[in-house]
Amino acid sequence: MEPRRKMPVTFPVANPHVCTPAVRLSVLGQVPLFTGLSADELAQVDRRCRAHGFAAGEAIYHIGDAASRLYVVATGTVKATRFNVDGRETLLDVLGPGDFLGALPALGQVQYTDSAWTLTPACLLGLDAGEFTTIMEEFPAVAMATLKGVSRRLTESQEAVHLLSGAPLEQRLAATLLLLAAKVGEPWDGATLLQMPLSRDDLAAMTGAATESVSRLLSSWRRRGLVETGRRWVAIRDHAALADLRDG
Repeated sequence: MEPRRKMPVTFPVANPHVCTPAVRLSVLGQVPLFTGLSADELAQVDRRCRAHGFAAGEAIYHIGDAASRLYVVATGTVKATRFNVDGRETLLDVLGPGDFLGALPALGQVQYTDSAWTLTPACLLGLDAGEFTTIMEEFPAVAMATLKGVSRRLTESQEAVHLLSGAPLEQRLAATLLLLAAKVGEPWDGATLLQMPLSRDDLAAMTGAATESVSRLLSSWRRRGLVETGRRWVAIRDHAALADLRDG
């Protein structure tokens, strides 16, 4: 039997104290909502943020909860999910440093329309409703960027739901792996390593499929040289082939 390869994925630190001022400003500068701000203006936004540390697998908020806070991912990886009509979890998005998530009444969102969970330990910067309203009043460019960003997120969520509602598993799994690669992929041994612990159960939940079906398909792709897998990790070796499968 082939020896099991050591897990190459590294784990981020969840402690909010790792969110130093330099890290916070760097991350805020990557957020599409704040890219038009100067360094001094970013510092003003930072002073209104509160760092929150989360363990892996911890809920940040649940669908239906009262919308009260917008988050920026400083370290780690987060997934946004929703359940479809037959009770299966649907992956809407995977978010890493510089991405934002959440909802606020100021944006016309009374409740969270999805659930958010950490995939790895994570540190998030939170802005409550009052603080974000003040920021939009002080910096009109943020208000405009927020409207565009929320609209883009809505479109992407609708596309994800449409894909997972009726596409074959091969197409859904390829799309999920390529989304993860775009969000958390890193070069590794001639492939793209998905830099997060990822079990067969995780992929099954993300694609709305049975774990056994996902395992069989990954084994087939590994024999064909499309992916490389181990215990709780996946690396993509043939992006073009997966893109063809995703596109049907």
